[in-house]
Amino acid sequence: MEDIREIRDIVAAINQAWVTGDYDAIGQYVAEQVVMAPPGLDGRVFGRDAYVASFRQFAEVARTHLFSPGVPRVDVIGNTAVAACPFTIGYELEGVSYREKGSDLLVFARAVGQWKIVWRTVLSEPEPQE
Repeated sequence: MEDIREIRDIVAAINQAWVTGDYDAIGQYVAEQVVMAPPGLDGRVFGRDAYVASFRQFAEVARTHLFSPGVPRVDVIGNTAVAACPFTIGYELEGVSYREKGSDLLVFARAVGQWKIVWRTVLSEPEPQE
């Protein structure tokens, strides 16, 4: 249970850093050789610097109106953990408003007693418009 709490705390800290624009604070929770699979899973982005930069780049092109994270579902298997982190987001991009519901899917590895993100993708789809 302690591992699950620790991973949920890491996810909450990353969300807080992103929402407040403290992007550099995100890096401490990410492995140096992290891999990101952008939505669609077609490409790959490698490394901690690129991981952190992805949060900054989104903020530079989109204006977020709403971000509501849910409670992550965490499965721990030895020194590996998978966290499905639900969220709802509303944002504006190039004058068009979007609202999506989805999950950040994070894979963690524990090394030297610390959990670090080693893999990430985002799964989301538009919410129906009223």
